[in-house]
Parts: sequence; C-alpha cells; structure tokens
Amino acid sequence: MNNFTIVDNPIIQEIGLRLHDVNTKPYRYREYCKLLGHYMALDLARRDILPTIKKSITTPLGTLEGKVIDDSNIAIINILRAGTNMAMAMGDIFPNSPIAFVSAWRREKDGKMIADTDYTRGIKDLNDKFVIITDPALATGVSILACIEICKEYLNPDKLVVCCLHAAKEGIENIYKEYKNIHIYSVFGPNPLNEKAYIVNGPGDCGDRCFNTT
Repeated sequence: MNNFTIVDNPIIQEIGLRLHDVNTKPYRYREYCKLLGHYMALDLARRDILPTIKKSITTPLGTLEGKVIDDSNIAIINILRAGTNMAMAMGDIFPNSPIAFVSAWRREKDGKMIADTDYTRGIKDLNDKFVIITDPALATGVSILACIEICKEYLNPDKLVVCCLHAAKEGIENIYKEYKNIHIYSVFGPNPLNEKAYIVNGPGDCGDRCFNTT
C-alpha cells in the first residue's frame, strides 16, 4: 500500500469525525462533506502532485510572479450520489476544472459485489488531465473500479488520485490489484468490512446520510 496516504491534518480529521458521528443531521452532513472537499483539495495542492503554472500580475508598484495550480488541466469525477458534495466543493477550489458524473451503485450478484454504471456525463472532458475521483467511503472498491473502467479511454491511471473519507483494506487491495500507481488519500482507514460490505467503524451509507434517504 505504498500509494495509500492517511490525511492526518487535525482540521480534516475533525471534519472526518463529524461525518462519522451518528448524531450529525443530514443538512449538517452535506455541509461537512463540502468542507471535506474544500480541505482535501487544499491538501492535494500542497503535495506537489497537481499541475502548476507560473502566473504574473501587475501590482500598483510593478509586477509579481508566483506558482499557481493549473486547474484547467485538472478534472474531477463525481461518483453519484455520495461524492456529489465533495466534488462540487473541489470545483470551488479548482474553478476551471470540468466535473464529470458517473452513477455507480453497488449490488450483490452471485455472492459477489458488483457496480452498475447506468449514467455518465463529461467523460470525454477528462482527456489528458490530472483526474481526482471523489467517493467518501471506499469499501469494496467496485464503484471506483467500474468508474475507471468506463473512463480509462480518457484518463491515465498515473495521473489519477482518489480522495475519500474512509477506506477499507479490501477496497484498497482490490484497486491496487488492477492499478498499482493510483494514489489514494483517505482521512481514516484501512479498516475491515462487515458481512454487509460496510466499513467497520465507518460512516455508513454516505449517500443516504447526505440526502436523508434509506
């Protein structure tokens, strides 16, 4: 798991704990998911992995140059539904980045967990960009793998990172069986899965918790 990183910033960890708390109400849950997206985007920016450019501006007393994120060469994938608030928040930090949508929902078939992807939008806009996938709970990994499968014509796994709230050991291992160079950034983990393929000590169903559904 050389490419698995725990995001141990105490501010992000605080937001992460609130997203696990059973007492967090749905409207607050959405707010905290947005904060998680904002803060994880900022965390990625400090890791020297995102594309950058030199920018020069005119000041009242001359000119000034700095290194800034080249967000026109970044793309975000929102895995519906759970990744929505994280993805939109990352779009706030990287405003020139396209946000692609992939509807990936998991189900059990013949004793094995699979993911259906019956809606996509904006996949071609990922072409040759640094891609960030948002999915709060990386459990079995099947949703992310299904997402990559339908997007792989337009993305380079070496320029792909996954940002999540909590990652399970099984999900991480399943992704690395297929794509060894993908970087996964998670606030918590790796933890095992229970018999229903939910993360032990995890946040539960983040989509349901965001949108007050069952």
